[in-house]
Amino acid sequence: MFSKELENLIQATLEDGVLEDNEKAALVKRAQKEGVDLDELEIYINSLLQRRQRELREKNDALDAKFEREKKEAFGRTCPNCGKQVPPLTLKCECGYEFSLNKNVSSMQILSDKLNNITLTKSEEKEIDDAAPAEQTAKREGFLVAKKINIISTFPVPNTKEDIIEFLAVSVSYANKKIGFFDKKKTWYIIAFVLGIIIPVFGWIFGAMILSTKSFADEKLKDTWHQKCEQVLIKGRSLRGDSDFTQQLEYYENLLKEE
Repeated sequence: MFSKELENLIQATLEDGVLEDNEKAALVKRAQKEGVDLDELEIYINSLLQRRQRELREKNDALDAKFEREKKEAFGRTCPNCGKQVPPLTLKCECGYEFSLNKNVSSMQILSDKLNNITLTKSEEKEIDDAAPAEQTAKREGFLVAKKINIISTFPVPNTKEDIIEFLAVSVSYANKKIGFFDKKKTWYIIAFVLGIIIPVFGWIFGAMILSTKSFADEKLKDTWHQKCEQVLIKGRSLRGDSDFTQQLEYYENLLKEE
């Protein structure tokens, strides 16, 4: 239907299931160069885009379903000691048996696996390659950080005592990570402002160049981990736990406050 070059460009552009304005403009430009009917191109692109979005939704739904299934299998809803059915958020059965998660399917392990398996799409790799050499590193970090932030932000909050404490024990260290002075966006805004006063025009240009080439990845991830820790603490306070559990929640809450 289309040339091999145009078809490859279409497939690479729609890899992530999103068609940006600049990507569409590139496809139209290529199609016009080859004399392709633009109406036919639009119909073809829309059909591929819908199919790709459906595939991505099905994939995400399958991953979410697998995650929920593993959590339910690990936690269970029947007390193995007395055989009674217990509510989903109950930490201890009436008979005294305390529920815990299998370590192999802890929330933190599942989240870590998702973060470690992040990959860039072909269109993202192409955008990085097409960028100026000085901007490639920041652009790559930007793509990866955006994906990590999305995963962390949307990750289900653990709902059992053991899982909550394990999650906090690991995530608090990320939330309290020390960020270098020159790795903070606020720092460079101040520098650009001061330079703009001392050296008009040049100072502003220099500051703008720095801001455009730095991803500030560590700062963005730190803020995201901090927000997730706060969500987990809120969940922990809503559960019925013993005094030891409450003390551990207070301990991690104080660590966040100290930061």
